[in-house]
Amino acid sequence: MTVDRPPRCRPLPPHVVESVADVDLGVSQPELIDRLERALAALPAAERAAVVAAHGYGEGPVGAAVELDLETEDADALARNGLQLLRAALAD
Repeated sequence: MTVDRPPRCRPLPPHVVESVADVDLGVSQPELIDRLERALAALPAAERAAVVAAHGYGEGPVGAAVELDLETEDADALARNGLQLLRAALAD
């Protein structure tokens, strides 16, 4: 990941937010957001960038590769690993 390049933060499209807005997860939305933010912050920087680009922005492995300036296969592996780490952190 290039150190001097700012992150490409963008809001999620409304249809993505609406598709999960009514799902009952057994925790409040603020608690869920807090847990997700803590889990993302705990990820190594490369995995965090790969997960956000590939899954958060919906750009897949190609978007993660562009974000990290890596080969697509390497960025995909980072995104998959980061997603597994997030799932583990949110499972408890």
